[in-house]
Amino acid sequence: METYLMITQINDFMFCPRSIYFHDVYRNSVSEDAYHATPQKIGRAAHHTIDEGIYTTKKDILMGTAVYSSQYCLMGRIDIFYILTGLLVERKYSITAVWPGFRYQLYAQSFALKEMGYSVTALRLHSSKDNKNYDVPLPGDAEKKEFEELLYRIRHFSLSDPFSINPRKCISCIYKDLCDVYPEEAEE
Repeated sequence: METYLMITQINDFMFCPRSIYFHDVYRNSVSEDAYHATPQKIGRAAHHTIDEGIYTTKKDILMGTAVYSSQYCLMGRIDIFYILTGLLVERKYSITAVWPGFRYQLYAQSFALKEMGYSVTALRLHSSKDNKNYDVPLPGDAEKKEFEELLYRIRHFSLSDPFSINPRKCISCIYKDLCDVYPEEAEE
């Protein structure tokens, strides 16, 4: 039996493939405060109303609901799903671009909801900081194939795999102190 992946790991992997490993190292050894930098803390605060179930009391809206895809061996939580319209919304504190990891995260949530019997008709990212919405097209065959290839890469990743460093990402990485490939020139 293949082990499941957390849906949030998809976006993490897209940011840096090594981050999933480092997250597990920290998660199993120290409190979250030790490895959550300000952006992660702000992001968690932005999800407070969803996580606590106080965003709305409407019965036709799912919020913070656990979802699972047996086809893809994925599990996680959705932010908001409007049952009557089929709109799935992923909330982020601040969105400066619609990054591929954001799209793949929405795809995973939509596939899980469909397996659970819901009709997903639209995908949206919501930036809480500036109250902007970004519609994301539903995945077609090409996007579904990319998504499946990404899941394969996540499941087969090894820390010894070739790794492309992105100094702009590395400088803001909360795991840079653990990373043996962190570029020193990123500090300059």
